[in-house]
Amino acid sequence: MKNSKFKATAIAAVIALACACPTAQAQDVTLPAPTKANVQGSLSKALQDRKSTRTFTNKAVSQQTLSDLLWSANGVNRNDGKRTAPSARNKQDITIYVGTADGTFRYDAAGNKLLKIGNGDLRKAAADRNKFIATAPVVLVIASDTALMNGNMALSGIDAGTVVQNVYLYCAANGLGTVCCYATENTAEMQKFLGISSNIKPLVYMPIGY
Repeated sequence: MKNSKFKATAIAAVIALACACPTAQAQDVTLPAPTKANVQGSLSKALQDRKSTRTFTNKAVSQQTLSDLLWSANGVNRNDGKRTAPSARNKQDITIYVGTADGTFRYDAAGNKLLKIGNGDLRKAAADRNKFIATAPVVLVIASDTALMNGNMALSGIDAGTVVQNVYLYCAANGLGTVCCYATENTAEMQKFLGISSNIKPLVYMPIGY
């Protein structure tokens, strides 16, 4: 019995000492240098090359490249319908709208299709504050169905952010340029242009090109 009490007292003393002297145990840790690869198409190379681009050439983006880009952004990568980008509680609140010279489309991830929703030029509609958007061959509008998030814009923003980074990394790995442009709080005109309800909130515009 006495031995047990002694052990308990000793343990308590050690814990108290550790709590009272946190700085005595804290030490900086020097990490090894990051492993960087120069292999084209590797994640490490894409991360090294990732940057924001605001000037674009007239070179067209092929349908194959656009398909690969959209799949990378938020496509279906499993038989259960889950996506390349995570979403809070798997609500899959993100929709990508695509603007090209041929009109405005909604990306249908399940069918890997572009569903045409209008003939208007989404690139010009999105170029209000950032005129360079209109010069890109493609623009993506990343929107969140805030009703699925119960109006929690933080969750909508996180979900959009994961898609944004997927776009950046695909572009960096494939010689494309892009930049993340905030869609502003006043998105009524864009919602009207896209023909979407007020609960579907455009969050980011991303021009894509060479």
